[in-house]
Amino acid sequence: MARFKYTEALDKAGRILFAKHDVAVDDRYGKCIKAGYSIDSARDDDTVRVTHCIPELTALDDGYDDRMSSDDMAAERHRMVDLYAETLEAAGWTVERRGPRARKPYLLARKP
Repeated sequence: MARFKYTEALDKAGRILFAKHDVAVDDRYGKCIKAGYSIDSARDDDTVRVTHCIPELTALDDGYDDRMSSDDMAAERHRMVDLYAETLEAAGWTVERRGPRARKPYLLARKP
């Protein structure tokens, strides 16, 4: 069963974010390999869920010794989710931030 559900809101929000931000890239197993935004359909067809994905290195990956701390990664996620919210709000979307104290915050955006 496919996880991805296409909606008009998903398409519009994706186009708005794509103009100013990088899209996250996953490998074929679903592991984030390039930092960026990730967008998915939410509770209804007019709402989308936006998160920020950062590759998490394992001990076998190059650069493991220079990796970001979990606190730095959480701060980066919060900073980027706030930027995504500003971009969508500027385009007239209603944004609801979730997880303000969580390590992996996200936002729900509703199209105008």
